[in-house]
Amino acid sequence: MLALLFLVYSLVEWYIAKKKAKAPREKWTVLILILVFTVWNLFALYSHEWLTPNHLIILLFGWLDQI
Repeated sequence: MLALLFLVYSLVEWYIAKKKAKAPREKWTVLILILVFTVWNLFALYSHEWLTPNHLIILLFGWLDQI
């Protein structure tokens, strides 16, 4: 539920920023990032095997704890 709330908020912010941004590529890049992170977080919410962003960071940088 909280993920959907942040999705709506970020889409409203994107719509407001879309009017102000001059570069069209920038607008669509931000929208794609918002949608990718939303889908990723929804999969992580409903599937216990799916990596959350925190798990991914631990997998990528966990070796730093052993130094």
